Amino acid sequence: MPSDKELSRHQQDEPADLAGDLAAYRPALGRRLAALRKECGYSREEAAGLIGVSSDTLRLYEEATWRPSMRRLVRITTLYRADPLGILQDIAQSVRPKKEHVFLPEVEALLYFCGVTPEQVVDRVDPAVEPEPGPLPGEAPLGEVLKYRRDDDPMRVQGGLMLRREYEAGASIRMLSTKHHLAFGTIRTLLVEANTRLRGPGSPHHGTA
Repeated sequence: MPSDKELSRHQQDEPADLAGDLAAYRPALGRRLAALRKECGYSREEAAGLIGVSSDTLRLYEEATWRPSMRRLVRITTLYRADPLGILQDIAQSVRPKKEHVFLPEVEALLYFCGVTPEQVVDRVDPAVEPEPGPLPGEAPLGEVLKYRRDDDPMRVQGGLMLRREYEAGASIRMLSTKHHLAFGTIRTLLVEANTRLRGPGSPHHGTA
């Protein structure tokens, strides 16, 4: 995730409306986190203790001084019984309600969380050249797609959500490990990061991945 200085430098080079989107995003995220906490009836100190951060850190998230990592955002939204991707989509839509989607809404939501507008990604491709479609989780083993990616990389998050759908459809972790060329422990980690409710040992599952 880019630092605040890097984000400010990018915003200076962007059209005013795109810079405005990014400038509006972080306060919107902070307000939503604060609203979710209050809706659940937690004081800031109570929520911070359950999440595993200091109350000052949670305050800085809610006041939009700091941005949480994706891993920490999942912990926060899990406590508040909210879907992290759904929250990010709502916030992204709130800062650009009248704009057409450049990518799938969930991908745009993850880009905004990382401090990038969809237009910034598109602008880095030569418009005179038809871009080659990159590897997507559905077209290549996740072991290849996610190699060397950071925990908060949008593609890693998207891969985890795809694994969650397959797991909830009945696939076992071992089936997913074989299919996607990833270690058993890595599959389990990605499922946990995607806020998946894991089945207990011996729980039934379907025979297809």
